[in-house]
Amino acid sequence: MRGITFWILMLLSIFTFAQENFKVYYEEAENGYKIYADNGEFCPVSVEIDFKIENLTSSIGDIKIIEIPAQTTKFYIADLTVVDRRKAIRLGFGVRYNHGNHLQTSYDKNYAYHLPFKKGSSRLVTQGYGGNISHQNEYALDFRMPVGTDIYAARDGIVVLVEQSFNKTCTGQDCAKFNNYILVYHSDGTFAEYTHIKKDGAKVKPGDTVKKGQHIGYSGNVGWSTGPHLHFIVFLQRFNDRETLPTKFLIGNGKEITQLEEKKEYSRNY
Repeated sequence: MRGITFWILMLLSIFTFAQENFKVYYEEAENGYKIYADNGEFCPVSVEIDFKIENLTSSIGDIKIIEIPAQTTKFYIADLTVVDRRKAIRLGFGVRYNHGNHLQTSYDKNYAYHLPFKKGSSRLVTQGYGGNISHQNEYALDFRMPVGTDIYAARDGIVVLVEQSFNKTCTGQDCAKFNNYILVYHSDGTFAEYTHIKKDGAKVKPGDTVKKGQHIGYSGNVGWSTGPHLHFIVFLQRFNDRETLPTKFLIGNGKEITQLEEKKEYSRNY
């Protein structure tokens, strides 16, 4: 091929995993180029591609968002085919990506989560859905927990990310960057994040499969926090935000399922 001009533009979204765990790249083919992706993450990743091409056609047309399965190497995305071999070629693309299927809208709305604390104990929900301290316009729960309290998985899943290196606590929103957390991916495409764990307070690592009721870490008072607690959310990931989701929990002896309310205490006896 003659007169090839390469213009590779990487426009990265706000993402929390290491860049080396995911990449989009091209290889030369007989009639042009093939576009592939490698996903080293333990959950699917959505990638948005904006081709900047001249004298090439894309096999996926205007489709821009593609889901790349977990732990996938050389996942085929598209063919770019030369239109006229006598003319120069311009090849470029911008990409952004993040965890999960960003086109997903459905999930298991009736799943009954386990309370994320030890059997035989009770915890107060200090801030609930839409709470006026830091939960405005989101479905998030804060459970009062002294530093070092055992945290248990609320649902089966696979650990995607663990951050446990911070030990800084402050009350402003800009302190969210110091949050320690455990991120778990569920079978229905949702994620759960267990936030404010203590420094070095995780008992799991990325790639671990966890079962509901499994001890996964210790609570703390790290990051954007006004006191020791566990911040718990379930969400669908979007490129620039998270769509938090309402959840229901088994309470008491495990026979009753309810949506938790702010300023109420709940017991786990199952």
